[in-house]
Parts: sequence; structure tokens; C-alpha cells
Amino acid sequence: MDSHDGTGNSVLENNMIEEKPAFPQDRTKRAQRDHLLIAAGALLVLSGLWLGYFVGHRQGMSVIGASSSELNKLRTQIDQQKQTEETLTRTLSNTVQERDIALTTSKGLTDSLAKLTAEKDLVGGQLSAYRGRLLGFGGITLTLQNVEILPVSASVFEYNIDLMQLRQKTSASRGTYSVRLINGDKVVDVPLTNNKVEITDFQRLTGRWTMPAGFTPEFIEVSANAGGQSTVQRFAWERGAPLKNMPQMALPEALANKSAS
Repeated sequence: MDSHDGTGNSVLENNMIEEKPAFPQDRTKRAQRDHLLIAAGALLVLSGLWLGYFVGHRQGMSVIGASSSELNKLRTQIDQQKQTEETLTRTLSNTVQERDIALTTSKGLTDSLAKLTAEKDLVGGQLSAYRGRLLGFGGITLTLQNVEILPVSASVFEYNIDLMQLRQKTSASRGTYSVRLINGDKVVDVPLTNNKVEITDFQRLTGRWTMPAGFTPEFIEVSANAGGQSTVQRFAWERGAPLKNMPQMALPEALANKSAS
């Protein structure tokens, strides 16, 4: 049986009327708690991410043993290395182009060398044929083909002496040579570093000497011997004039014979 209060309403009805406002208030509080939990969770997530980055970054820096300034320096060095790499790449490209040009030039030089070699072989064959014919006529005795005197300075002179000798033997013909300066009865021997002759068909003898002070030669005389043969020739000395291919002078005996005739 329901109980009634003094107003005639039942106690149950009053209780029901008083409990109705409690449901909306509970939902509001629950929503607030949920929002707080979501906000707290988001804050925890963000804090965790920031802490993870900070700790990880610091840990990575500590692992490599570098500070922030050192890392910046490393980045600068990496940028410089990249620039250097670009420069090297451009240099390599230029080098490849130069190599291609060099290869083209080398081909031209190779062709020219081949042509010159062929011409040399042709001349060599001709000389060999001429040599064979000359040997057929008995060869050529030891001869001074050319005597060339070159003034280096006022008192220093250089000589080039070309010898020629063709004989049946193919071995080198050995001997000696001398150079003398003559003025009347005065004779000056030109000092020679090496006076040895070792000739196979042709040989060039070279040297240099200093003219004695106050001496002016009238003649220069060259003598040589090799392979049992010898030759002596005397040339006029033309001081102050070009000394190349000086005219050969007759020996005193020949001059005497010519005067007598």
C-alpha cells in the first residue's frame, strides 16, 4: 500500500519527481570527465612525442659524440664536399673532351709518323742500294765530308767534323783524330775531350775549345785515322766571318808543285 503525506500525494510520486533532474547532471559530469580524459591523453601523447624526439635527438648526438655546433659544422663540410664533387664532375667532363681532342690529334700524328717511317724506309733502302754499288767500286776511303766551325763567343768556338768511310767490313772502324790551329811556325793543338774515332759509314765528331789570348790562326788542320786509313785536310781560318764550309786549302807540297808548274 502506498503511503501518503499530508498533501494527499504519495511518497513514491514525490521521490520520482525529485530524482528526475539527477540524470542530465550525471551525463554532463560524465562528458566533462571524458573531455578531461581525452585532453589528458592528447597531452600525454604530445608530451611523449616531444620527449621522444628530444631524448632521441640528444641520444643520437651523444652516440656520435657531436654537439649541435659540430653537427652544423658537419653540414657545412657536406655542402662543401657537394660543391667539390660538382667541380670535379665538370673537370672530368672537360678532361673527357680534351681526351677526345687528344685522341683525334694523336691519330693525325700517328698517320704522319707512319708516313715519315715509310719515307725513311724508302730512303734507307736507297742508301743501302747506293752503298752496295759504291762498295762494288771499292768503297770510299776515310774522308772528311764536312768541317764546320761555329763561334760561340769572342774566344770560344765549337767544331763539327763529319767523317765518311765505306768498306766491306760491317764492323766499326776505330782510330783517332786531332785538330790543330796554325799561324806560321806556331801550332796550337785544340784540346779534345775524346779523340776516339769509331765509324760505321758515317760519324760526326763535335767539341768546343777556347782560343788562346792574342792568337789568330791562319789555318785549321784536321787529321784522322781509322781502319788502317788516314786523312789530313787544312782549311783557311776566316776570323770574324761565317766559318761554315770553309774552303779547303792545298797542302804546302801541292802549292810548291803548282808554283813550279
